[in-house]
Amino acid sequence: MIFSMTGYGKAEFTTQGRKLRVEIKSLNSKSLDVNFRVPQRYRGLELSARKTLARLLHRGKIEVHVFEEWVDTQEAAPLNKTVIEHYLEQLHSIRPLGDEYLLPIAMRLPNNLLSTSEELTDEEQVAFLETLTKAADKLVAYRTEEGAALEQDLSDQLTQIAHQQQQIDSASSGRIAQRREKLEEQLNQLTAEFNQERLEQELIFYLEKWDINEELVRLGHHLTYFRSTLKENTPTKGKKLGFIAQEIGREVNTLGSKANDAQLQKCVVMMKDALERIKEQVLNAL
Repeated sequence: MIFSMTGYGKAEFTTQGRKLRVEIKSLNSKSLDVNFRVPQRYRGLELSARKTLARLLHRGKIEVHVFEEWVDTQEAAPLNKTVIEHYLEQLHSIRPLGDEYLLPIAMRLPNNLLSTSEELTDEEQVAFLETLTKAADKLVAYRTEEGAALEQDLSDQLTQIAHQQQQIDSASSGRIAQRREKLEEQLNQLTAEFNQERLEQELIFYLEKWDINEELVRLGHHLTYFRSTLKENTPTKGKKLGFIAQEIGREVNTLGSKANDAQLQKCVVMMKDALERIKEQVLNAL
């Protein structure tokens, strides 16, 4: 199973007239990069929250947004009248409009509410971490669903490369023997004398540069290794798959440089196209 690195999760919790909402978004990243946007009174829990997210999400650029609002009007937080009045004065100096126009703008600015309690109770701390965990679990579920589609696409591209590998293997059958025979025919037409032993050495050296059997064998091993890695029961394997894709690319490039044949080159181009798709998808793999 493979997991996508992108995802989204949200969870809510309501207690004592307040509704807590945690939203987590994950994007591609080489490591775990967590960015918190939380109310000031939750800053003290950031270290615990980071540990929780590191355990559940492993890798990715993680953005955590925490929102808190009053849902019980009987226990609504009091307005900070001094701050609001100062906002209105400044807005009047910028644009002399009536309060009915400027008040909605002032109310959207920060610090409009008086905080009744800056310290979190033990129950509120537990509620926050539990809500954070639920949001992270939903993000993991999202990653799992996206990862299934990602794994299918990677498997399809591997099948395409393997198919082209078989085409090359079939087309190159007897290729070296044919090339040797043609070279010997051309040499026999020469009238100049030459050293037969030295000629054999040069032929072996020249024909070895055309031999692609080792590259095909190594490519087959890399494809098998890639598929087995896809099936590994580990949460993070994107980097490993990226390294294997690099090795596949080396063999494909060598095949292209040794092919020297229009039919084989066409197969190599198809393999490179599938490999580029793999490299793009692997960047999104956890």
